[in-house]
Amino acid sequence: GDAAADGGAVVEPAVTDEFLLEVAASAESGSEHPLAEAIVDGARERDIDVESPEGFESVPGHGVTATTSHGRVLVGNRKLLRDEGVDVTPAEDAMDRLEREGKTAMLVALAAEGDDYRLLGVVADADTVKESAEAAVSELRDRDVDVWMITGDNERTARAVAKDVGIDSDNVMASVLPEDKADAVDDIQDDGRRAMMVGDGVNDAPALATAYVGCAIGSGTDVAIEAADVTLMRDDPLDVVQAIRVSAGTLSKIKQNLFWALGYNTAMIPLASLGLLQPVLAAAAMAVSSVSVLTNSLLFRRYTPDEDYRLLGFLR
Repeated sequence: GDAAADGGAVVEPAVTDEFLLEVAASAESGSEHPLAEAIVDGARERDIDVESPEGFESVPGHGVTATTSHGRVLVGNRKLLRDEGVDVTPAEDAMDRLEREGKTAMLVALAAEGDDYRLLGVVADADTVKESAEAAVSELRDRDVDVWMITGDNERTARAVAKDVGIDSDNVMASVLPEDKADAVDDIQDDGRRAMMVGDGVNDAPALATAYVGCAIGSGTDVAIEAADVTLMRDDPLDVVQAIRVSAGTLSKIKQNLFWALGYNTAMIPLASLGLLQPVLAAAAMAVSSVSVLTNSLLFRRYTPDEDYRLLGFLR
């Protein structure tokens, strides 16, 4: 879906909501992650100035660190802040509330020059589920595709989204680090199954490269697109189903052409070798074979993947 800045909480008495969002957005403006872009967009929609950070560093699976005019900033999960010695206890109630609402909550801490980090509050992104997501999951399951969710989001948020789109709770892996996503895909493929990984972020790149088929969303990051085998031009979940239909239809066309070419040659070569076909007719027959295969392939342009490819469909 589309992430959007949605709510938060201030735990530092002297801090306003606007200042909290300004600090978080300025730090996140150096990231391509969808959650970061949502925070930045949310700040700009509120006419809050967003500056470009210095010394930006992404901590995969945890958050970001950056230096702004306000000082050193941390934006991320509990582990990121705890590793820097920040007590996140004052924000736990707000974090729990936001996560129960299916939002991704991120802690924000700030350190002025020479000072230790102090916890400012929590900002949250609501990942709006695409309208077609549930239909896409349903169609995939109708095709006997086992649908999994592998995400770096917290478990509460992940399960809330999975419930909305119809993914079994047993097929949800939450709080997964980028390198562990690739391991998760490997585990799924260990029993001989072939996995298709769909992702759009930097954190998805290792898993996209590991999967039998990596499928990147066209609006995703360059790293994800480079790692994938297939790139969808739109961010509509139903396009995943259509990509599978196109692949199945293409394979069907290949089989049709091979069957025709082999059958045609099996019938004609003995006739030519027995002298029952004059050389000119044999050459013409060979040309007809090639044109037939080419024409059959070109007919595939008439196919639209709104439904499965049908062998006996009109001109298909």
